[in-house]
Amino acid sequence: MKKSIMIGISILSLAALLTLGAWAWFTAEAEATNTFTAGTVKIKLHDGFAGDGIANWNPGDCTDKKIYVKNTGTKKANVRVRLTMAWYDEHGTATGLSTDNVKLGRTGKSWNNGDDGWYYYNNLAPGAKTSCLIKKVRLSGNGTGNEYQGKTFKIKVEAQAIQSSNGAKWSDFPVPEEGDQE
Repeated sequence: MKKSIMIGISILSLAALLTLGAWAWFTAEAEATNTFTAGTVKIKLHDGFAGDGIANWNPGDCTDKKIYVKNTGTKKANVRVRLTMAWYDEHGTATGLSTDNVKLGRTGKSWNNGDDGWYYYNNLAPGAKTSCLIKKVRLSGNGTGNEYQGKTFKIKVEAQAIQSSNGAKWSDFPVPEEGDQE
């Protein structure tokens, strides 16, 4: 009798397992992948100038020099450009001679003089270019005496950009240390 009860319980247990395993339930699954690609702030400085430089530059001469910036990134950007001018001797040493006798033909009304050594251009769209900051450089006859003979005048042009969205400020711009610039 014990044996037949054990067999009966075993058969009932097996039947219950088979019955429960045959039941089906409605199910569903979902999955999503979110991709965020950061925009880019990139610029190209266009510094149009005749060859390797002008030889025999004389007081009264006016030379074409077009400076503008193109936004090659994907984000709208604020741009700034700094022009550093100096006269050098034949050894490449800065002379300290005044640069007031060199006149820059500025044409870009959209550029703002920041009075901090930089010229600013705001909200430059991707693919767009700024107006020319300058188009010509003239050596004035007034103020250019014999002390300038044989000297070399150089304009160093630096351009930087920062995104124009979300309150980005120039004060947050990482200024590279001397020697860290490319």
